[in-house]
Amino acid sequence: MPTEKFFNLPKDKQENILSCAFMEFSENDFDKASIFSIAQKSGFSRSSFYCYFKDKNDIYKYLVYNFLKPKLELVKDSQDLPPTYLPTSIFDYLMSFYGKPEQNFVMHFLKNMNPENIHYIAYELQSSPLLINCNRTKLKTDFDIYIISSAILCNMAIAILGYFEKKYTYKQAKDYFDRVLEILTNSLKGDKI
Repeated sequence: MPTEKFFNLPKDKQENILSCAFMEFSENDFDKASIFSIAQKSGFSRSSFYCYFKDKNDIYKYLVYNFLKPKLELVKDSQDLPPTYLPTSIFDYLMSFYGKPEQNFVMHFLKNMNPENIHYIAYELQSSPLLINCNRTKLKTDFDIYIISSAILCNMAIAILGYFEKKYTYKQAKDYFDRVLEILTNSLKGDKI
């Protein structure tokens, strides 16, 4: 997360840094994205950048969180909705960027998911109604919930990237992800996973 100094910057400077970082991560894989480039494009020195974020992963996680925030916040109000509402909502949200400028960011994000980023988003998914009632679903630990959340994310990435890279039609990608959720939901209703 950003440092307090970042939040003390004027809003336009905060948005400028985030916009430059968004462009950098849209144009490059995570490993090739450059803090120097982000700092230079946003009008800061490299050393100034480290006053606002501790490293490249820090700003990347913050960008991803803000990008997904509109859907992750649905968790708070989704208890009366179907169990697959949150994963389906995130899937539809990411698919909606096909052909738009944000498509490259989504593609790089999905291709560059590493264990830390998967863990971060899986943690948010753990509040989904699909997973929330551990007693009913026989999930014994937070680790069990994390495993299911990770399975959802990895299969979501396969379906969306398949569509963006024109390996799947929209219907094929949607059917694939819906089938994953159906299998998980059915397995969670049973006595065994």
